[in-house]
Amino acid sequence: MKIDWKLFPIKLHYLVRFSGTGPLTPFLPVIARHKGVSETVISLLWTIMPFISLLSKTCMGALSDYYRVHRQVFLCSLMVMIASFIGIYFTPDIIPIAANTSENGTQMLVNLTDQAMQNESLYVLGSERSTAYLLKRYEFWLLFLCLLGQYCGHITTITMQETICFSLLGDALHKYGEQRLWGTLGWGISAVAGGALVDWYSRGMQEPDYAPAYAMAVVFLTIDLMVVGRMKFNITPIKMDPKKVRGIFKIPAVLLVLITTVVAGASCGMIWTFQLLLVEDVAKMWQSDFPFTKLLQGILVFVQCILSEMPFFYLAGHIIAKIGHFYSFFLALIAFCIRLCLYYTVTNPWWFMPIELFHGMSFGLAYASMASYANSITPKGAEATTQAIFGAAFFGGTGVGGLLGGWLFTIMTGWEAFLTAGIANGVYALIFLASHLLISISTTKEHIRGRKDQNTNELAAEEEMEKLQGVNTIT
Repeated sequence: MKIDWKLFPIKLHYLVRFSGTGPLTPFLPVIARHKGVSETVISLLWTIMPFISLLSKTCMGALSDYYRVHRQVFLCSLMVMIASFIGIYFTPDIIPIAANTSENGTQMLVNLTDQAMQNESLYVLGSERSTAYLLKRYEFWLLFLCLLGQYCGHITTITMQETICFSLLGDALHKYGEQRLWGTLGWGISAVAGGALVDWYSRGMQEPDYAPAYAMAVVFLTIDLMVVGRMKFNITPIKMDPKKVRGIFKIPAVLLVLITTVVAGASCGMIWTFQLLLVEDVAKMWQSDFPFTKLLQGILVFVQCILSEMPFFYLAGHIIAKIGHFYSFFLALIAFCIRLCLYYTVTNPWWFMPIELFHGMSFGLAYASMASYANSITPKGAEATTQAIFGAAFFGGTGVGGLLGGWLFTIMTGWEAFLTAGIANGVYALIFLASHLLISISTTKEHIRGRKDQNTNELAAEEEMEKLQGVNTIT
């Protein structure tokens, strides 16, 4: 098999970049809980971070385009991720105020006075964590800043890698998925390997020690720094024109795709935040002492990444070339609808595995369509800015999905919440299709009317020329 050495560096980047985040990123909410952050606050953090990071993502994209510093921004975002992961590891745990350490190092509960019992900021060991108390602890703010740093670095890296990937592809845009699937491979394998190493390293401990996962993250991301530093790519030397960027987002078809990107992000956000909670609920109802919950969750990640996402990233370019960006988005929305509605039917936890085969058709196809469409409409010199805007829409959507999903989970069961989200995706898919057809018809009419006006003007000009020629002949 012939190797395309021009595209080899971007493949290698995707592989090591996602191998660096796979062992750690999925476990960050669990790590935050182990450090003393309550489940309620964790939910809020993972809703807030996508919205805060939007400013970082769009600003870095515009900065790299305006000053032509794509490599520098790329490298800085990777370094921010490395520093943030190291910071998370060394951030001290938040010590409950109702705990006291005796001379032999064991923690004992202290007597609580009536005044302390009435204090709304009380943070009692083994009870519901107090948000008011957390906000007063410097450890919480250190942890939050590190989590936010890794999130901003993560999505800025995504903007830069997609921009550079499309610049390397040139006219072969349909090969984007063939490059991106290496990231999925790295994520899937490293997540399983990292989890196994953490289990092995933590044997005999009361709490899991994620040191192997942190080590993998730092090593792989450091390798990626060297890969990106030596990568050869050419970005158009034309400086970004902000007016042209604003102009493309006044086009109805572009706005429709941008809104659809938010919807796809919201669907992903709900799945990523709450799917495993539903898996645990189903497992407990199926068997109160179900012994394979973690094994099942690991298998689900494997099915999502290796069996579903990779094939669709490989096929995405061919699908988009065959049916176009709009119908690819429509197909992804229908896949989200089916996937979310099927969650409602599950009573046996093992049935989640075949449902996850829809992951590639939903997330994989939607994400590839988004990145490809953003590249296809971008003005010269604004490649990173356009990718950043669409990426911000997607990741902002994940925050919306987490927020709406949390609200749905409070007013109905998990099954009903996913069914509601699935039906909403189906309804929006029909709205999206109808809107696309109306825009297409309107655009076609305007094009025809424009051609008629042009032909009329050309005919009038010809007649005027004939008259002038007739006058000259008589003279």
